[in-house]
Amino acid sequence: MSVAEKRKTKTPVLVDRIADFIETIKATQKADGTFDTKKIGALWNEEVRFHFDNGRTEKTLELYIVKYRYALKDAFGPKTTPLAICNMKKLRERLDAYIKTVEYPVKGVATSIEEKLERAGANMAGRKPRFLLRVSDFIAATNGVTTKPDMQALWDAEMASMADKAQATVISYITKYRNALREAFGDDHPMLRIAAGTPQIYDEARKIKMAKIANKHGSLITFENHAEVMKRCRRYLQSFDIMTVAIGLMGTTGRRPYEIFTQAELTPAPYGKGVSKWSVLFNGQAKTKQGEGTKFGVTYEIPVLEQSKIVLDAYRRLRESSDGKLWFGLSVDDFTSEVRLPLRDAVISKFEDIWPKEEPPKPYGLRHLYAEIAFRNFAPSSVTKNSYFAAILGHNNNDLETSLSYMTYTFPEDKEQSKARAERVAERTIQQMVSVNQIPGMPAKAG
Repeated sequence: MSVAEKRKTKTPVLVDRIADFIETIKATQKADGTFDTKKIGALWNEEVRFHFDNGRTEKTLELYIVKYRYALKDAFGPKTTPLAICNMKKLRERLDAYIKTVEYPVKGVATSIEEKLERAGANMAGRKPRFLLRVSDFIAATNGVTTKPDMQALWDAEMASMADKAQATVISYITKYRNALREAFGDDHPMLRIAAGTPQIYDEARKIKMAKIANKHGSLITFENHAEVMKRCRRYLQSFDIMTVAIGLMGTTGRRPYEIFTQAELTPAPYGKGVSKWSVLFNGQAKTKQGEGTKFGVTYEIPVLEQSKIVLDAYRRLRESSDGKLWFGLSVDDFTSEVRLPLRDAVISKFEDIWPKEEPPKPYGLRHLYAEIAFRNFAPSSVTKNSYFAAILGHNNNDLETSLSYMTYTFPEDKEQSKARAERVAERTIQQMVSVNQIPGMPAKAG
């Protein structure tokens, strides 16, 4: 399997991978209680290399190694051969060696960035695109650089330039840098292991997000016309206008706008000797910051809110249309500049007369609404709402806050029940988060 193929493979949940590694190390123990040191060394090198090939940065690898060592200590004790061998020693040298053995282009151009700069240059009335210029200069500076210290120095300079920016802006900018790197050099350039934020940045962002979600959950929005919204989505599947068809697919499949327009693959789901009437197979999950343990790169079954044959026919017409062919494969930046605003306006015009007055109609609202309706129609009674949302939306099963963030709406017929349930779930999640890490704006747990 090539490095590129490995990067497209779903990374197993880390806790399971560590458990498997411990069992493999146990198998190296000899009858006299000693260990095969050469074999352990090779296994450890293979384990670190696996995470490197799956795009983990040096900082992330350091955190992973700490977790591995805790597990090794629990399994074998504090002063044992496995713990002595499986360490962080010479990690930088090891990564440098990996970089030298990976084949990747050393020269490249982020064409989409250069095109945007050209358009901005032609429009002298516009403000100077300082950030795009910085990204362009960064890509140019990366050309020909082949050692990790030089790459690290380049990235450190970029991070220093963002020191005065808000945390959310920094995270957004890092994503744009990484997209430009992939465009210029492909998925295997070692700068992608370096050009990332610290784990602390993302951890703090998650805490802030969780605080907002928790505060929101005392006031779910009652969606009076949810049935009419979905009725329109089903009708839109058979429209002659392809943008309208895409909106219908968003509502009836619950996929993200970027997924529907640029990368989703929908196929019939087997059922008995035939195919399922109310579900399809989906591939094309957008990669998120919580990518490990999600369904990125995996084909999985999702419920649909219209007969599957109608959904699949609409999907086929979308992909075969002239607009659909242009949309398919768009980068995130190109999708944002070319599709997001027309899509937003189309959603507003189609639903503003029946959408809850507490908020404007929005594309992502269709995903939230889909999850609520699918849970009511298809979820087994033994499955919790969090777990069901995680399963059909492609989240990590343990990612409570993401699933909780989709609990936005309630329906008139079960308004009180839904609000009470949401408040209970929110309270449990808050207490769980507070017990682990203080959430901004939340009182510390007494103890």
